[in-house]
Amino acid sequence: MTLDASQSGQDGFEEPMRRHDFSWSKSSVASWLADHGGKELGAGALFALICEQLAANGIPISRANCALQDTHPQVASRGFLWRLGEGIEESEFLIGQRGSKNYQLSPIWVIHQGASAVRRRLSGPDANLDFPVLHELKARGVTDYIAMPLVFSDNSRHFISFATDHEGGFSVEHLTHLNDLMPLICLRLELDHSHMVTRTFLNTYMGERASKRIIGGTIRRNQGEAIDAILLYSDLRQFTKMADMLTPEEVIQILGDFYDAVARPVEEFGGDIIKMMGDGILTIFPYSENSQENAACNAASAARQALAGLHKIKPERLPEGIDSVRAGFALHAGQVTFGNVGSTSRLDFTVIGPAVNEVVRVETLTKTLGHSILTTSAFADLKCVQGLMSLGSHALRGVREPKEIFTVMEI
Repeated sequence: MTLDASQSGQDGFEEPMRRHDFSWSKSSVASWLADHGGKELGAGALFALICEQLAANGIPISRANCALQDTHPQVASRGFLWRLGEGIEESEFLIGQRGSKNYQLSPIWVIHQGASAVRRRLSGPDANLDFPVLHELKARGVTDYIAMPLVFSDNSRHFISFATDHEGGFSVEHLTHLNDLMPLICLRLELDHSHMVTRTFLNTYMGERASKRIIGGTIRRNQGEAIDAILLYSDLRQFTKMADMLTPEEVIQILGDFYDAVARPVEEFGGDIIKMMGDGILTIFPYSENSQENAACNAASAARQALAGLHKIKPERLPEGIDSVRAGFALHAGQVTFGNVGSTSRLDFTVIGPAVNEVVRVETLTKTLGHSILTTSAFADLKCVQGLMSLGSHALRGVREPKEIFTVMEI
């Protein structure tokens, strides 16, 4: 079943939504929407408050839904379901679900296709349950349902719906009030949505620690902060050979598998991903005076889980002579400077300092020493990992004195 804007009035929607003489100044909901008081609530909390305000001011909504498109690489949109007396429930609609039958048989799809509105009565002689979701709503006591687009200033179309269990459904006055308030509702939701989009972009491309600093105003060039941290660096093995013998698409897939295997445990154990550099990834586990050992344990656990995750990867195709995806890992403890570095027109949030250089140089030794995980003495001295074995002192390029290197006996 499909519905376009020209068809949306066939079930009596256009007449109730015809604009009447309604003054926003008489609506306490409109005043509340217009004055946010300098507060950012987040889209979910804001939508819940909007619904509560509407219900408290005479619009008998028992259930409402809002779907806002997202910019996350894996998430198409975020849904916010509100039920009277139960609060808000948030959900994610993944990119792959765009082609699902449930989506294509939903009012959301119709609104995304350009319909100006969808109104369905679920009780009485005019009942029309032509969407599967309407059967569920009717079973929950819903008598009337309306869905509308939220058209943001960039012309993107989002979705909002309201349902009622009120006997007789929504009245003309209820729908008119909603219609008059929609521009303000849309404006407020777009404002919070833009904040959500900004955070998503920054978290995805910069990491949570950097994004918090940028949003907090740390945006000036050459600003930096000294941080004590455990550094974990990993580099993919035989990447040059794979790049020479595989298609770009296959290389990208293997890189994605590698980054997933490393990044997931790092994030699970509280680390921050600082850089993904070609076939290498640099992460840190910041610590305070009393949490150094805990950070070291978390970093070591992340390295072990990442290595185990790599062993489970079964790429469809690898070049001859490469039987699995492998990587080297290095762990080090030291101080780094975290902040803005770059030109006057292009800045990069990163970490710099001797500790960064040292952990990268230690990782290169995994190739010659034949061990997947190596640590410095600064890390080994924390005595977090049992079974460390010294491999002697080794020269590191760019480091003045040879450094004692350790490995984990069993992974």
